[in-house]
This record gives sequence, C-alpha cells and structure tokens, in this order.
Amino acid sequence: MGVQTSYNYGISKGMAGGLYDISYYENNTFTTPGGIPFGYGVVKGANPGVDVRLPDTGSKAADFEGIVQNGFTTMQDMNGKAVPEKDSSIGVLRTGKIWGAVGAKAQPAYDKPVYLITDGDEAGRFTTEEDASTKLLLPLRFIDEKDDDIAPIRVTGQVIIEKEVGQE
Repeated sequence: MGVQTSYNYGISKGMAGGLYDISYYENNTFTTPGGIPFGYGVVKGANPGVDVRLPDTGSKAADFEGIVQNGFTTMQDMNGKAVPEKDSSIGVLRTGKIWGAVGAKAQPAYDKPVYLITDGDEAGRFTTEEDASTKLLLPLRFIDEKDDDIAPIRVTGQVIIEKEVGQE
C-alpha cells in the first residue's frame, strides 16, 4: 500500500521569463524569428532595434538585447508549450529582475556574474563561470540560486561598448 511521505509540492518559485518582483523594469517590443522560449537571452537580429534572435558563436556582448519576458499572452500548443511564433511581437526585458533560463551546469549564487551560452542546445540560456560552455560575460548578476532550470537575474540596462585593444 502506498503512503504519502511528504507534503512538499515542489512548486517552482517562479517561471521562465516571469518578473522576479515588482520593482522598476523596462521592456521593449521586438519581432521574433520564432522558437525562442521565455527566459532566454537574445541578441540583435537582422534588423537591429526591430528583431532579435538566439545568440551564436559570432555574437558579442554588445549584441545582447535582453531577456525574453513572459507577457502571458502566448497560447500553449497541443503539447502544452508556450513559445512565441515566427514574426510575433515579444517583450524583451532590458532593465529589471526576471527569472532566466539557466544551463544544466550553471551554479548561480547571489551577485555572481552572468554569462550567456552561445552555442549548442543551450544557446540563449544563462550560466556561470564554472560552466565549460562557449559563453559571453554580460553586465548582469544572479540574485539567488537556481530553482529547477531557472534562476533570478538582475538586468542592469548597462550599455556594453567594445573597444579594440590599443584604443583610448
């Protein structure tokens, strides 16, 4: 006979792409090529300021636009997945606190630097320095440890300017 041994429901603290709290935040609307899940980091697309895409190995930190925000307006497909479709408008958080999707090897902790994974199956997810994935350092910080496959991230809205070595 089976018996209940715990009253722990194991409910996640947040959801990918959901706001972490109600502090000030800023988001902008972009067009998606489709298939970018909520909570993923995105970079400039073919038309900067208009569309976004997942990062790749050619992406630079200065290309980072923000994190795809779940605005709760995307319907689920027949498999229960809510992923924005091609050419639909999505909100991208540029400043604020959000639950970001993290890689399997990420070890987030308070005030730890955030890296964006740029290749493989986890491209667009966030990680930490210990992860051997190809990644970019971003001016973002983790707020707390991960909960399942998400972790809270503070997006500063800082502009990244890249200079070549030797330039003043």
